[in-house]
Amino acid sequence: MTTPLLDLSYLEEISGKDQNYIQQVLILYLDAVPEGLSKLEELLKTDDYPAIQKQAHFLKSSAAIIKVRDMFDNLKEIDMLARQETGKDIMVERMASIKTHFEEALPLIKAERDRSAAAVK
Repeated sequence: MTTPLLDLSYLEEISGKDQNYIQQVLILYLDAVPEGLSKLEELLKTDDYPAIQKQAHFLKSSAAIIKVRDMFDNLKEIDMLARQETGKDIMVERMASIKTHFEEALPLIKAERDRSAAAVK
């Protein structure tokens, strides 16, 4: 069975389905994650493994709450490889997968943000 592209079940669970809370988390996510992914992508063009590890680790927390297909696992692998200062080709491959799935999920995330905003009004 294929993992869904977007899974908000954990966010719904921790929020108690409070639409205001969900909206606020989605807003924070949309403010931080696209920029964070761009930063990680740029860092992967360098050999600054500590910075790559730090950025992947930072993004993992958001990926654990708002689940985009394979994003958490890929970030976890980038984090681990960067700690070991190895596997640059694998990190770049994982980043490509993250980027593809994130771009596919972005309209869905924005729609959920808008839906929760409408429910709050």
